[in-house]
Amino acid sequence: MPEDAASSLRTLVYAGRFADKVSSAKLPDGCEVLSEWDVLPSQLAALEHAATLVVLDLFSFPFESMTDKQRDVPLVVILPSGFDAPFLSAVFDEAVLGRLGFFDRVATADRDLWEELRLRYRWAGSQRIELYCSLPDEAAAEICGRLEEEATLISPGEDYETIRYWRWRGDALAASEPQLAIHVPHHDPASDKAVYRVQSKALGPQFVAARGARTEDVPFEALEVGVGVGRWASKFDPASTRFTGLDVSWGMIRAARADIPEGRFDLLEEDLVFPYADESFDLAFTVSVLQHNPTSAKRTLVSEMWRVTRPGGRLMFLEDFVAKKRTPGSTVYPMPINEFVDLVLEATAGRVVLEHLEALRYPHDPFFRGGLLSLSKVGTPQTW
Repeated sequence: MPEDAASSLRTLVYAGRFADKVSSAKLPDGCEVLSEWDVLPSQLAALEHAATLVVLDLFSFPFESMTDKQRDVPLVVILPSGFDAPFLSAVFDEAVLGRLGFFDRVATADRDLWEELRLRYRWAGSQRIELYCSLPDEAAAEICGRLEEEATLISPGEDYETIRYWRWRGDALAASEPQLAIHVPHHDPASDKAVYRVQSKALGPQFVAARGARTEDVPFEALEVGVGVGRWASKFDPASTRFTGLDVSWGMIRAARADIPEGRFDLLEEDLVFPYADESFDLAFTVSVLQHNPTSAKRTLVSEMWRVTRPGGRLMFLEDFVAKKRTPGSTVYPMPINEFVDLVLEATAGRVVLEHLEALRYPHDPFFRGGLLSLSKVGTPQTW
């Protein structure tokens, strides 16, 4: 989305029963208060032009009437006070709470309530907005003020260099605003969330296939390369999976460790050699990482992923394979799918078998830009 269009997006505050009181509160410019009459099914299309939707009155908002495009708008859900986790789960389970993803947030002043729901729905710790007030108008003002502070994104500058850029971005944003740390330049927040939704739908079945028929008591070893702040860790059950993440940014590693204590997160040094023994993992995968690296780095990363994966294990790559020619300052090094396949065969000496290939089209694109490749490693185990 062009920058001028992104800057015109509004924060919508659904106040429901509290609309009169919230309307009189001092909210930042660009915030619009909605009442129950403003979210009738025939009027929900207005949500598609919002930067964020803050739901203050959870009981009366028509979540069931929202389309996928409307759900792509990042949500801030304010948990109603006076109710415990079992009640909120029973009332709002898959309709609301179970559908909150990495780019959505939950606001509450109750730490115990948050922790119980976080564990149930595998939310990241950074998805919580800690409230310091319980009155609807004050809560709305507090959240909108925070969203206003987040509205200015750090630009990549004129000279992009992979490791330097992501270390700098991680140090600047990961601890305080992890969603922004991995934000795609020139995307509005809804586009980021839409991409995440499409990628999740494609990756979910392949993660299941990678685990195969092993029983729950046999730990599944998964490695994400370019883990960032750990947004994909929630896709794995910590009871049956040992999740490991690698990243070049200490800032992002620290944020992931704080957010996801069940996982292991390590720093990837500039030589891009993984700090793990051969055949350590059942799955090694990347999501929108290789596309930010030049060809030589792509080759090293693929080779290392193959080295640390066990024979019979999976390597997965979800990347953009259709892009414009690289321009100065761009954060993407485009590579067509046929060239990438050649690179993989070279880096693995051809010892892989294609298990799954899928083209991905994101809602804001007129063409299929993304691609998911799942490969199994061929060979005889060297470690027992």
